[in-house]
Amino acid sequence: MNVRRTRQPVLPIGALPRVDLLPPSEMRRRDMLARARAWMVVGIAAVAVSALLVGGAAAYHVASSVRLGLEQARTQQILTGIAELSEVSDALATRGDLQALRADAMAGDLEWTPAVALIASHLPVGVTITGFSLDAGAAPVAGSDPTSATGMSGTVTVQTPAAIDLVAATRDLREAPAVIAADLESLTAADGVFTYTLRIALDQSVYTGAFTAEE
Repeated sequence: MNVRRTRQPVLPIGALPRVDLLPPSEMRRRDMLARARAWMVVGIAAVAVSALLVGGAAAYHVASSVRLGLEQARTQQILTGIAELSEVSDALATRGDLQALRADAMAGDLEWTPAVALIASHLPVGVTITGFSLDAGAAPVAGSDPTSATGMSGTVTVQTPAAIDLVAATRDLREAPAVIAADLESLTAADGVFTYTLRIALDQSVYTGAFTAEE
């Protein structure tokens, strides 16, 4: 036979008894209020976080818009500079074309006075140049020897009160610098005056080169 001893609650001497006198409805109300406060705190925190996120996104959007505006302005500035450079490039290209045309058109620019003086200096004493008809030759070829191509050719008319040794005269002319050829074309005599027409060719060293295109 088992006998259990049960402990009886011992009331401390001198302590006041505690009795929960709140009705169940009040307890439920208080519990609901506590839960409502908790949810309110959660809602306020969520609203604060959302506000921070929205504010951050707005600030990022504003910064991106400002940066985009600056980049667009820079791009426009670059495009404007390119357009200005394009105009300069077109002007330089046009200038180059004009210089090339001038060089082609004026490649045969001649030093007429020195050329005629050269011919006169190799004529016999007493012979005077009374006229000439000389034309420029082809344009010089870059890198070629100017003394190997004809630069000026035509006729020179001279007069003398006495006949001259044509063989010696033409030989002297052919030995002159820049002279490629010298031959008698015609001879007339009237009233004691002898008129000779000489056909002469000079090389391209008589060109001035003043309009040569720059490299």
